[in-house]
Amino acid sequence: MAVLSSSTLELYCWVGKWEDQPSSFQYTITKSSPDSNNTIRFEISELIQDYIEVLFNNDYTRTSEGVSNIKSTCWWRYDKINTYSDATPTTIDSAYGVATKGYGYFEDGINSNNVSSKLISNQYIYVPENNTIRVPVYIGPNGVRVVRFYSKDSQGNEFIADNKTYTRYSSAPQGPEDCNSFIRYASSTVNTSKIEVVSSNTSAPTYSTITGEAIETIYPIYTCEPKYINYKVSFINKFGAIQDLWFNKKRTDSLDVKRDSFNTSTIYSTTSDVNYNTYSPTMIVQDVSSKKSLTLNTGFLKEEYNETIRQLMQSEDVWIRDGNYTLPVAIKDSSFTYKTHLNDKLVNYTVQFEYAFDGINTVR
Repeated sequence: MAVLSSSTLELYCWVGKWEDQPSSFQYTITKSSPDSNNTIRFEISELIQDYIEVLFNNDYTRTSEGVSNIKSTCWWRYDKINTYSDATPTTIDSAYGVATKGYGYFEDGINSNNVSSKLISNQYIYVPENNTIRVPVYIGPNGVRVVRFYSKDSQGNEFIADNKTYTRYSSAPQGPEDCNSFIRYASSTVNTSKIEVVSSNTSAPTYSTITGEAIETIYPIYTCEPKYINYKVSFINKFGAIQDLWFNKKRTDSLDVKRDSFNTSTIYSTTSDVNYNTYSPTMIVQDVSSKKSLTLNTGFLKEEYNETIRQLMQSEDVWIRDGNYTLPVAIKDSSFTYKTHLNDKLVNYTVQFEYAFDGINTVR
């Protein structure tokens, strides 16, 4: 058996189309001393993440050239050059793919695969009446080919009211599509009774070897809140997709102001007098800065939203739709308590946010 002596990994990362791959690699890593299985391992996920610049402005569509208006992914490719201690010739192993800011849990195991092609964990979606409902889906290899939005007629019979079809990509599509097009946001304005996400994901619990398909079902719950304004918070979830979460109860705003000050003398003198002005301050205030915070309440939810709130709390990228603006926010809470209908009767979450920018503009 050939004995491995060292490996050199050359890593490429880029955003855009597959053909935009840079001519030279961004990282080169060399390791020696393989383990007892004659294997050398490289950890590259954190290096790749540095090249994912998340951009979101409440625009879920694509341009006429097929480029997504949401930026949340990047391409990666590596060449691993293996050198051996005997006369075995040098070999090269290569791999490539699309990276997101998603993550797995410890109990999922190493390099776990998505068991869902609908890129949300919950089966129920709360959305205010007369609002667009959106479901992020994956359309890469074995991904989603169709999303069906059902409605009911006057007799209560369900029918397909809206149908979104997708051409699934290979790992490296040719043409106008970019890396961000692997995630799509199936949307509809119809009054939906249920949504079916149809994929070829063999890891999905609903996968059928007979049909070669997996059908994952989502049930919308439309809310009507006549008293409070509904606020949409969007965040990068564990799948690396933008997920919308509506808060439809009480909102509270607060402002935290910081300032420095120093004391000075205001005495002045003339040829005939020494005096000071009573309208001139002796305490000078300077370097005023402010941060605006807000507290939102979800209203009553199903117990499965424990997982959704967990992902919101762990997200690095969060926005709120406030009027006509999509504004970045950060989670102020450092913990939350899981709620159950058994222990808490009704499940409602209160989340504290702060705007991710200074109240007094420092961008000049």
